[in-house]
Amino acid sequence: MKHISRIIGMACIAATVTVTPCSAQTVLTLEECRAMALENNSQSKIAQEKVAAAEYDSKTARANYLPKVSATALYLHNSENINLISEDQQNSLSKMGTSVAGISGKLMTDPNFLNLYMTDQTVKNTVNYIVQKMTTSDVEGTLNQLGQDLSNDLTLDIQNVYVGAITVEEPIYVGGKIRAYNKVAAYAKELAQTQLSGEDQKVIVTVDEAYWQIVSIANKLQLTEQYVDLLRQMDQNVEIMKQEGVATASDQLSVRVKLNEAEMSQIKAQNGLALSKMLLCQLCGMPLDSEIMLQDELNETLEIPADTVIYTQEDLYRNRPELKSLELAVNMYDMKSKIVRADYLPTVALMGNFLVTNPSASNGFANDFHGMWNVGVVAKIPVYHFGEGMNKYRRAKSDVILTQYQLEDARGKVSLQVNQYEKKIAEADSRLQMALKNMENAEENLRVANIGFNEGVVESSLVLAAQTAWLKAHSEEIDARIDRIMATVYLRQATGQLK
Repeated sequence: MKHISRIIGMACIAATVTVTPCSAQTVLTLEECRAMALENNSQSKIAQEKVAAAEYDSKTARANYLPKVSATALYLHNSENINLISEDQQNSLSKMGTSVAGISGKLMTDPNFLNLYMTDQTVKNTVNYIVQKMTTSDVEGTLNQLGQDLSNDLTLDIQNVYVGAITVEEPIYVGGKIRAYNKVAAYAKELAQTQLSGEDQKVIVTVDEAYWQIVSIANKLQLTEQYVDLLRQMDQNVEIMKQEGVATASDQLSVRVKLNEAEMSQIKAQNGLALSKMLLCQLCGMPLDSEIMLQDELNETLEIPADTVIYTQEDLYRNRPELKSLELAVNMYDMKSKIVRADYLPTVALMGNFLVTNPSASNGFANDFHGMWNVGVVAKIPVYHFGEGMNKYRRAKSDVILTQYQLEDARGKVSLQVNQYEKKIAEADSRLQMALKNMENAEENLRVANIGFNEGVVESSLVLAAQTAWLKAHSEEIDARIDRIMATVYLRQATGQLK
């Protein structure tokens, strides 16, 4: 009995030394690990950027309510000018004086023309005077120049054309498309935020799993170290008993086989603990070789938080990211069907322009800049598209109905999942109670076996079996506590309450 007490005391001292953190180690709590992982996770960063992009889309959609102002500039070089009369007409105009002089000369050579058509002597004298004047070279040249100038005025100089315009357009009615676009953008923004929440919850669950795995391995490592100490002490006792002739070599070999197995398990646990801490460091964005110690590793007993998950069916549908995303998808597809319908409805827009041209369009195409403005209303009415619009609209409504079916199916699966996690919590509670009872029985069994072994009435094999049962019972108790903690985490994730 004294030997057993001394052995257990030594094991407890060894366990205490194992969990004492070194000064170089960083002690982390579960909340600190969650915060660092959320900040470091790449998927969360992607989801955050999607939220920012959705915000830009929302601002873009709101801008469609406002007028659009655009400026246009144009320069053209044409190889030919515009002539309003033909080349023959141009030649006739440029020789107008010569033609008139020819007619005048004919009148002068035919005096009977005036006598035949003009009886009034005063008129006849006046016409005769004009005809004489028109036959002079000065009048002929003047008329030729006048014809040439007229021909030039009927030729528009458009070899170099400059055009500038400022246009303002304000939609008045576009079939509800702008309103639908704004709602789609708002739903897309909310969807991105919902997806971000879902990614955060996945990160939290992953971190919690890694965190409690480390705590579980650390506690089992302590148990293994205690178990190794027990076997080493027993090996020493069997060696003494063998020398006194009350134990055999077979007894000592059995103990040493168990000791070797325990030491191998100890090495595996140490390696597993190191790898698990590397995984947690990677999730938290820390160097893999960081020396960390978790707060719950220092606790003598794993305390299960008093955390009760309370929810209603409405809360479940509202908080679960997957369901909320599908609800938003239904609304988005509904708005998109209205956008498709708007493409085949009349549209009306108010438009205003200020136009500057050179040559001037309002000043006889003179080679100078001149501006003008105009306002108007533009209407577009689709007439017939051979059923294209109706089929596109029906296709869009089909997407709405399909997403609604997916939402109903997801709701049923989520309700089933929540019920399963509630059952797992009840199962974990039962396992924990059974593990606690088994642990008490295993400790009592080990105590009795050690007493019998010291009295010489119990064989070493029975003591080894009792020690193995003690290790298994404690290990199951640790697993039961971890399972109970994680069951609550999973239930919170299933109800959308994990933050």
